[in-house]
Amino acid sequence: MSNVLHMEQQSATMCKRIKQNLWTVLFCALKMLYRLVKRVLRVTLCELLWFILVFVIFIVLWTVSDVKDTSAKVTAQYPVILWWTMEFPGSSSTRTCSNNIKCYVYSDREKNNYYNIGAYLFYASNINFKNLPLPRKPKDVIWGLYHEESPRNVEELLHEKALSLFNFTATFSRFSNIPFPLQHLHAFEDITSTTYFVETSVKNTYLKDISPIMYLQSDCETSTERDAYVQELMKLVDVDSYGTCLNNRELPSKFKTDYLNNLNEAEFLKFIARYKFVVAIENGACNDYITEKFWRAIKVGTIPIYFGSPTIRDWLPNPKSAILLEDFPTPKMLYKHIEQLLNNDTLYEEYLEHKTIQTISNDRLVNEYRDRPYQLDGIKVIEKFECFICERLHEKMNDRIEVNIVNKSHYDCPKPISALTLKVNPDNSWVYSWESAETNAAKIYTEIMDGD
Repeated sequence: MSNVLHMEQQSATMCKRIKQNLWTVLFCALKMLYRLVKRVLRVTLCELLWFILVFVIFIVLWTVSDVKDTSAKVTAQYPVILWWTMEFPGSSSTRTCSNNIKCYVYSDREKNNYYNIGAYLFYASNINFKNLPLPRKPKDVIWGLYHEESPRNVEELLHEKALSLFNFTATFSRFSNIPFPLQHLHAFEDITSTTYFVETSVKNTYLKDISPIMYLQSDCETSTERDAYVQELMKLVDVDSYGTCLNNRELPSKFKTDYLNNLNEAEFLKFIARYKFVVAIENGACNDYITEKFWRAIKVGTIPIYFGSPTIRDWLPNPKSAILLEDFPTPKMLYKHIEQLLNNDTLYEEYLEHKTIQTISNDRLVNEYRDRPYQLDGIKVIEKFECFICERLHEKMNDRIEVNIVNKSHYDCPKPISALTLKVNPDNSWVYSWESAETNAAKIYTEIMDGD
């Protein structure tokens, strides 16, 4: 019992001492704080300025050190290619190309903060000229342009000033580094295949229910003024016009829902194949820009009434595989020719030798497919372009490449020409837009190159 009382007395004594010590510490802390405040109040202006100067120097040194740390980039094992434009193609990989050379290919812009980039690639449809990886250093970093769309898509790229920002291209032009003029020909065998072909004698029976000419468009404002042409043609000959442009006939109910995304479905191709002629006027005229409007007609075995690419003759399966508006400069002249073909099956079938005798006499077309089979597959085109750039980067590493600058031949689209007059129509709003884009392209070039 006595031991317990003794321990309680010791605990009480210890607690008392701790309280005394705490009060002592608190008193000392307050005393020091008082002296500090008193000293601060006596600080001279000179001392205050010195303190501010030291603080500012410390902040500046810390900031510079931080910037150096975050800006240090890694040089990867292989050259790095970055797709700058968002959401295209959307994948990343290690690309292995000819002679087993390799490059890292990314679609994630965050990689720009980490790697030393050897080449930036741009998908034209998504390009934003206000957001580019500057400064532009054409001698040090490659810029590559991928552009498969029509001239109305990015009008600045109709002009050489904007094109010359890039070192290499993949476009539909035969003069591109990775050309794909046959991009809309889904399969080379489609040219001669008779899967959808309707014999002339059978087509003649359909004329009781349908017009000889089909027109199917829902884009009614085009630089080629195709609606204006068809409207004049309609005054001379019956034309079945589907879609929203100059509509005078309804599609069958089974095609009304989202037909634009089903133009290559078997049932729809059979529907088109009944017609003797199909109007195939492009929405823009560029050298080697030939779309599915032309190739779909070739595939099903109807005659395309064509206007668009000035180089179309280079890609016809046979000399008479299409009726070209340039050969019949007015709707009236075209009408007279069509009337002649409607009255003479032998003359009509001269335009269909790729179906009737399954022949292709155009060596350029045959050789183009043989030499560049990749162009019928959009994914393979992209891979081919990435490997082309990868090869250039390896050459650059070995000092075996000079600076290359893109010129207008890579995407050659003249001032818009009217299908109706075969001349530039100064009242066409697309002509004004083309001219404005030329001014804007020069401005963009100056801003980017002077920014270096």
